Amino acid sequence: MIYVPLLLFCIVLFELFALLRIGKDAMAIIARTQEAMRVLQSPELGDDEKESFMRRGSAETFKATLRFAVKFLFIGLALYSLFLLTVTLFPDLKEAMLESLFSPVVIVMLTAATMCYAWARKAILARR
Repeated sequence: MIYVPLLLFCIVLFELFALLRIGKDAMAIIARTQEAMRVLQSPELGDDEKESFMRRGSAETFKATLRFAVKFLFIGLALYSLFLLTVTLFPDLKEAMLESLFSPVVIVMLTAATMCYAWARKAILARR
């Protein structure tokens, strides 16, 4: 019984990551950082050009990081709300759920189940 809500949490986490495109934001931050390093290492650009680029790049990176953090916070709040709802409906599960999150076996099982869900979801969406 305890694995059902935990698996539901994992699926909600996966779906929220996909819905909010949080991976795209993370990749944008990485790409901007790599671009900044290329600019700094460029022998063709002068110091003034590098400084100008870094000011613009810093602002863009800050916006992307803030957007990523807000999305991540939203996901955390959604999962916490789901946890509170589950604990309210089934108070007996609270201790067992919290204890199971420290078990490596449970973590591996939930990760594997979520990966199977992701694979099945991708296969179903690919057929459409």
